[in-house]
Amino acid sequence: MTWFDLSVPLRTGMPVYPGDPEVRIAAALTVEADGANVLSLGLGSHSGTHADAPLHVGEGWAALDELPLSLFGGVAEIVDVRDVARGGAITAAQLAGIAPAGSGGASGDQDKPAKILLLHTGSAAAWGTEEYLKHPWLEEAAAQLIVDRGYRAVGLDALSVDPSSPGASDGNPAGGDFPAHAILAGNGCIIVENLTGLEQVQRARDAGSDVELFLFPLHIPGADGAPIRAVARPLPAAELRPAALRALSREEVQDAADRLVAAFAATDTEAYFAAFSPQATFIFHPEAQRLGSRSAYRTLWDSWLAGGWRVLECRSSEQDIQLLGATAVFSHRVATTVQIDRDGGRDTSDERETIIFSRAPDGGIVCVHEHLSACPQ
Repeated sequence: MTWFDLSVPLRTGMPVYPGDPEVRIAAALTVEADGANVLSLGLGSHSGTHADAPLHVGEGWAALDELPLSLFGGVAEIVDVRDVARGGAITAAQLAGIAPAGSGGASGDQDKPAKILLLHTGSAAAWGTEEYLKHPWLEEAAAQLIVDRGYRAVGLDALSVDPSSPGASDGNPAGGDFPAHAILAGNGCIIVENLTGLEQVQRARDAGSDVELFLFPLHIPGADGAPIRAVARPLPAAELRPAALRALSREEVQDAADRLVAAFAATDTEAYFAAFSPQATFIFHPEAQRLGSRSAYRTLWDSWLAGGWRVLECRSSEQDIQLLGATAVFSHRVATTVQIDRDGGRDTSDERETIIFSRAPDGGIVCVHEHLSACPQ
């Protein structure tokens, strides 16, 4: 079985957060003099790859040993944010495609851990240099989105979820406030920092494998944080799909379609995109190319909104549902009126839409494909 080591080694003089205790490792006993080798360790609770407890930023909040062990293990949900500029913010829009944390078990077993969110910033390449301080960080809306999606464990290959270089956050430099920490920790979320080797997890996920994470901290009573040995392993296919998915009912499909249409008609971005699988594909006749993911469609949608676009009216008719086990085909005729710019310009369309719904591993229903074509005149 392949294992990934996602931890930086603990060494004397290694990089630490500005103001934290330095790491000092030295021989305390030796075989020659004492009959056994024993090291003396001097380090801070946030040295190297480590976990932050809520207590780290909030008096009276939970210490590490007060948290359930299930928080420190789970299946990875990884987001590639390596295109964020050094010292720049990771925005809510960039994380809009993350799936709900849910339960780690496809059968809905609540004893199995939920997903753990990993943010692949690429900052690990700068470990040991001054550039490591200029890492991407979470804007407050992004931290809140993570909480809203149900995550209680977040890790990244950077020094902090908040800025570490002065001036990077427009008023929250190193030594100032920690808004992302406060939002995450205030909602019982552990934070794992200084990960490395996340490209291994990224490659495994891109190849279609789920990846199991282990992020267990040292057992220090009352600790605000502690070093961890972060490791991961790809899960075999048998563990990815342990049970057959239940067939969809006509009522479930109708309800999912009604909710999707209603969210579109209200230009309710978050509710609308929550209806789609992250791997959903889209073919829209006005667009020259097929959209290969939910995030690709979200980027296009956001560009429309930025130009003043919004839905004014959307009417569905001639609906039909075809049930195919855990998959269903919903088709309808849709008449839409939209505002196309900030000057109030309008456009109307009469189109035929086909939506493929599928049962998700957590038991919910998601759209996995949408095809929009113009109705013949």
